[in-house]
Amino acid sequence: MDKTPAPSVGDAHAGNFGLWRDAQTRLVWGVNDFDEAARLLWPLDLVRLAASVLAAVEAADASEVAGAVLEGYLSGLSDPRAIVIERKTDFLWLRDAFISNDDERQKFWKKLDKAKAADCDPAALETPLLTAFGRTSDVLVARRQAGVGSLRRPRFTASGVVNSGPFAAEIKAALPSCWRDGREAGLAQSMAHGPARSPDPALRYDDSATVPFVIRRLAPNYRKLEFGELEPKLSGRHRRALLGAMGMELASLHVAKAGDERDAIMGELSKLPERWLSRAASRVADWTVDEWRGFGKSH
Repeated sequence: MDKTPAPSVGDAHAGNFGLWRDAQTRLVWGVNDFDEAARLLWPLDLVRLAASVLAAVEAADASEVAGAVLEGYLSGLSDPRAIVIERKTDFLWLRDAFISNDDERQKFWKKLDKAKAADCDPAALETPLLTAFGRTSDVLVARRQAGVGSLRRPRFTASGVVNSGPFAAEIKAALPSCWRDGREAGLAQSMAHGPARSPDPALRYDDSATVPFVIRRLAPNYRKLEFGELEPKLSGRHRRALLGAMGMELASLHVAKAGDERDAIMGELSKLPERWLSRAASRVADWTVDEWRGFGKSH
């Protein structure tokens, strides 16, 4: 059966979710990386998410993971919404699980302070990076390495003092999505700032610049959350709730652009076999782990 293409993350693994502050300075959680955004068949994001959890957590049960993700996905299809964790809601526990403590905050700023100064090359990235600061002093531009998906692209941070307090931003050269057939100009920016989100005003995807770039603010609570580090801290109830929230976030992204896609996706979802997601995610996770082990042996 054919599936409906939808605006998709394209790389919706469990580590592509994180925290930011919205325009009202509220703490928000959700997908914060749209580097591989494309219009794809809607099940792909779900399989990628569930498979990443199975690969990261050895004892995870495929049926439980898939069930939690699908439950959240259905909720998001029915009511696309942002996950704002500023008051007592179903997701307030996310604040306690995710927000940085004092030691983590100090560690974050000390790491930036110790970075080695570097020329921002290509220079076309320097202007938007420094513009993000406004009036600044003691600005340090340094090369940055984070994650494994963009190690060879130009990537820099600028850190300094704004209004007597620390401030930092990151910029990296934007590359086309690996999903060439689903690539769409401006899709990453429109998804990041979509109607069902409470977006990070500092996150900007600009593919019209001389050197296309992605720029974002950096702070202790402007960050991705490493699922492997977070997962052991969660109770069984909160682990399921987190997976459900991830599924809900994906649904909110899939259907935010065009309302008629929602009915098509729900119709297709109702016709799929009962264990389709757990089976597909298990196969992908097994293949991924085997590939990783093979890579490790050869290197």
